[in-house]
Amino acid sequence: MYCLKKFGDKRRHRAPMERFLLLLLLLIPMILFGQEEIFTVTDPDKAYTRAREMAFEGNYEGARPILLDILVEYPEYSDVRNLLAKTYSWEGKYREARIHFNQITLTDKTNLEVWIADINNELYDANEIVAFSKVTKALEHLPGEPELISLKKKINARLLKQSKAVQEEAVALKGPNREAGNFKHTLGLISNVDIFDQVFDAQYLFGVEYQHQTKIGKVIPRISHASRFQQTGLQYEVDAYPQIDKKNYFYLNYGYSASGIFPRHRAGAEIYKMMSKTMQMSAGLRYIDFRESAVTMFTASVGLYSGNYYFSARPYLTPRNNNPMGYAGSVLARKYGKTGDNYVGLTLSLGVSPESQQLFAGETLLSESLLYVESQQILMEYQFTGKSVANLYKASLGLTRQEFVSQPGEFFLAMTVGFRYNTRF
Repeated sequence: MYCLKKFGDKRRHRAPMERFLLLLLLLIPMILFGQEEIFTVTDPDKAYTRAREMAFEGNYEGARPILLDILVEYPEYSDVRNLLAKTYSWEGKYREARIHFNQITLTDKTNLEVWIADINNELYDANEIVAFSKVTKALEHLPGEPELISLKKKINARLLKQSKAVQEEAVALKGPNREAGNFKHTLGLISNVDIFDQVFDAQYLFGVEYQHQTKIGKVIPRISHASRFQQTGLQYEVDAYPQIDKKNYFYLNYGYSASGIFPRHRAGAEIYKMMSKTMQMSAGLRYIDFRESAVTMFTASVGLYSGNYYFSARPYLTPRNNNPMGYAGSVLARKYGKTGDNYVGLTLSLGVSPESQQLFAGETLLSESLLYVESQQILMEYQFTGKSVANLYKASLGLTRQEFVSQPGEFFLAMTVGFRYNTRF
C-alpha cells in the first residue's frame, strides 16, 4: 500500500510539467505558421506571387485571404484584384467575379488581360448578350485589338446559334399539324381524286371543314362526300387538339358514316410531347369499324426540326387473332419557308395507312384485309399563302402502287391529285 501511494504521488508532481511540454509542442506549429504569414501585407509583391502559385494549383480558398489582405493596404493593385476575380470565375462563382472585374474596368479601361477575363466570365455564365456589350465597350478603348476581335466573332456565332435555336423551337412548338398566325376561325374546302390504271373507275372526294381555335386547343368538325363504285356517301368527322401545356398536346378524332363506302365508326387518340427544342415524339392508336369487322392500330411518331426542315417517321402496327400482324409506315420531310404556313413536303409510305380509300371486289367491300396487302406510295405537297396571309392553299400529287387483294403478286397503279383551300379570320 505504501509503495502504490508513493508512486501515485510522483505522478501528481510530474503532471504539470508534462502538460506544459505538451502545450508547447502544440503551439510551435501555430507560431511558425503565424511568422510565415506576416509578410503578406508588408511585402505585397511576394504575397501576390505566393497567392498566384496557390491559385494556379487550384487552392482558391487558400489564395483568396492573401489577396484580400493585400487589397486592404493596396486597393488599386489591379493584378491582385484580377487574380481574385479569376479564382471566383474558375470556381463557377460568376457573380462574385463580376463584381471585382467591374471594379477594375471602371478605372483601368485599357487593361487587355482584365477585359478578356471579364468577357470570358460572362461566356462561362452563358450571358452572351452581356459579353457582347462588354467586348464592344473594350474595343472602344482598345480598337483593333486582335484578341478582342476574335472574342467578338465567337460571341456573334453563339448569338446566331441561339437565335436559330429559338426559331426552331418556335416552329417545333407549333407542331406539324398547326398553322401559324393568330386566326381563331378557318373555313376549309377539300377536293381529292384517285385515278387508276386498270379495273377501278376514278374516285372523288369533296369536303368542307371549320377550324376553331379555343382556349384549350383547336377543334375541327368536317363533312366529307365521296363518289366511289357508282355509290355516294357522307362521313361526319371531328378532330381536336387539346393543349396540355406549351410543349404537349393531344390529338383526338371521331368519325361516323351510314354509307358503305366509309367506315361506320373511326376514332383516334394520340399524345404529342416535345422531348427537346428540336425533337417531338407521340404515341397513340386508331380504331376503324368496317361493319363486317373492326381493327385497332397502334401508332407512334418521331419528329425532328433542323433549321427550316422538319422530318418525321410514323409506323402502324395492326394485330389480328390467328393472323399475321399488319405493318405500315411512312416518313415525311418538309422544308418551311419564312413562316410555318409555307412549305414543300415529300412523304414516302409502305403498307396501307388508316386514311386509305376502300376498294371493292365485285359486291364485296375489301374491308380490313386492305391493311395487309403490299403497297408503296410517294406523295408531294406544296402549301403556300396568297397575297393575303388569311388565304392558305395546298396542292398535292401522289402515286400509289398497290397489290390486288384477290390476286396476290399482281399490282395496280393509282394517281392521287388533291387541293385544299383555307380562308382564315
